[in-house]
Amino acid sequence: MASKYDDYWIKRLDVISDLIQEARERGASRSIDVSDILKYGDRKSWYGDVVVSEKGIGKGEMAHARSLGKIVFANKLIDAGKFRFVITSNLKLRVERLETVERVEASFQPKKVETPQSSVKSNYTISAILSAIPVEIWDRVVQEEPEWKHMREFLESYGFGRFAVLMIAAGLNDFQLKGKAEVAYWPKMRELLKRNNTPNSPRELESILAEFYANERLPDLKLRRLNRFLSSRLAEWLWNAMPGEVTENFLRIWYDLAATMRQERSVKTIVFAMKCLGIALLMAGESNFCFERIPIPVDYRVREFTKRTGVVVRDDEDVRTFWGKVLEELRGRGLEINMIHLDSLIWQIGVLSKPEIVDYCPEQNYLY
Repeated sequence: MASKYDDYWIKRLDVISDLIQEARERGASRSIDVSDILKYGDRKSWYGDVVVSEKGIGKGEMAHARSLGKIVFANKLIDAGKFRFVITSNLKLRVERLETVERVEASFQPKKVETPQSSVKSNYTISAILSAIPVEIWDRVVQEEPEWKHMREFLESYGFGRFAVLMIAAGLNDFQLKGKAEVAYWPKMRELLKRNNTPNSPRELESILAEFYANERLPDLKLRRLNRFLSSRLAEWLWNAMPGEVTENFLRIWYDLAATMRQERSVKTIVFAMKCLGIALLMAGESNFCFERIPIPVDYRVREFTKRTGVVVRDDEDVRTFWGKVLEELRGRGLEINMIHLDSLIWQIGVLSKPEIVDYCPEQNYLY
């Protein structure tokens, strides 16, 4: 049964999604003001909470909290884990990540050694293993990314500036997809772009991409995000920018993009959009941009592969810290790669079985 509060939460899906990501990374999100919910009803007490996981919704005693839980679950904002949504009596909303007993216990117990091979492997750091991969292989790995394979042809027809804006816009909405990105997102976008003429302005690009996102999951949220970026001064500047200008201002663009989207710089969608911009630069022959300070975009594949290495991580911040140190060690060994290379490899092999990983790198058994 619909609630009078449903419309209110639907209109705030974008910021709720941000709060969930913050809670996933830090344990608890910041608090935001939701006092405008007063327009939707009158209550003696506004305190309420509800627990939501990818499996369902816990019982919430208050109608406005139950409505929030229902909207979060219906829009599949949670793909893993369990979260409590708390609405305080003074109408502030925060999200808390709930750790399961198994996860807490795991943080105090060493991971089982399953095979003699993994026991030998434990004598070496991940960076020592990865440092055996030649740099030309790392470059080939990046070129196997779906955003490279399916978007490369538009660099020439769009020109660099327009192409950079396109790549960032696509990267910002690469979440909550209908299927795997390499099947349901980038190829479908490529088909749409090929049916349309090259846009002459960010507004024209928005009109083209709006057709795509209107049929995606969370369409209202993604259309708002698309508009927020493409109507920004950052998009306007990038539209006519040259590769050298973007290289020189790469970190400033990262800061400006986060501010434009009203998100933390470390949030997955922001750092992934920067990865897409970095890939655009690599396509254009530019490699001397500073990506080392930008963390790895943490998603399901990255989380799962990190756990498979035997490293105990409590949250996404631990994942970012771990791979940041691995990259630092790799560069210290003289390997001229950045987080784009590292993330591309992990993303491509993150959910593969051991035999599949061996097949992925047949020349050398790098990882197993």
